[in-house]
Amino acid sequence: MHPVMIIFELALLVIGALFLVRSLTPIKRLILELPDGNLKKRWKVLSVLILFFIICYFVFGYNLWLMREELSLLSIVVSVMLLLEGIFAYVVGQLALQTTNDVKDIAILQHESITDALTGLKNRRYFDQRICEEVALSKRYKLPLTLILLDVDYFKKINDTYGHTVGDEVLTNLSKLVLEVVRDSDIVARYGGEEIAIITPNTSKAEAELLAERLRGKVEKTTVAMVGATQEIVQVTVSLGICSLSPVITDKEALLEESDQALYLAKKYGRNRVVVSNW
Repeated sequence: MHPVMIIFELALLVIGALFLVRSLTPIKRLILELPDGNLKKRWKVLSVLILFFIICYFVFGYNLWLMREELSLLSIVVSVMLLLEGIFAYVVGQLALQTTNDVKDIAILQHESITDALTGLKNRRYFDQRICEEVALSKRYKLPLTLILLDVDYFKKINDTYGHTVGDEVLTNLSKLVLEVVRDSDIVARYGGEEIAIITPNTSKAEAELLAERLRGKVEKTTVAMVGATQEIVQVTVSLGICSLSPVITDKEALLEESDQALYLAKKYGRNRVVVSNW
């Protein structure tokens, strides 16, 4: 075979091998971003296979050179295929990394769209969606469902006395405390201002009252903020209103209204207390 053709075939192999080498970079970045598990192990196996293919490319190229007098059109076809294989591996690696990054960005956007920026709790949009879903499930399967509304006592006074920065710290730390007390199955959201809503699926009114009392007691004993310059301890109390679905309370609107009314009575009767709706 003509020396020019030999050089051409070897060049194809080298370029293909370089594409394989370059494909390892996005795959390595992908492996670093993936959590431990079977998927990560499979990408590691693929990277080892690519290394093996790179060695095979050079072995094949060495044999081409040794057998240069006996080469035919078939060897050119094989060299082109190997080049395309290297390009394919590189493109797949790039697409896999880009897809992973895009999925991660979408997940972040989805999380931010349902999360309150200050407290880290779910936001009102998420609450409105979930309360509708939970009411529907409760009615369909005849399961108990209870809503707890929590409000910080004298929150305006805290803002007026210490400033909104301390007020924000109170809400942030209070939200963390609520998440520590509630169960994994409970849905906690910032309902508005200093109000927090807790949806408790498959929970009776009596069980929700025990949870609310435990929460009220823990808040009362916990320092939720400290004033910077003076290091003055800021403690708060909370009032809570509770209502469950019942033959009278049959939809989301009634559940919210009666929970809010129970919260109003907790404020009216002196704050720092739990009031359960009679309905």
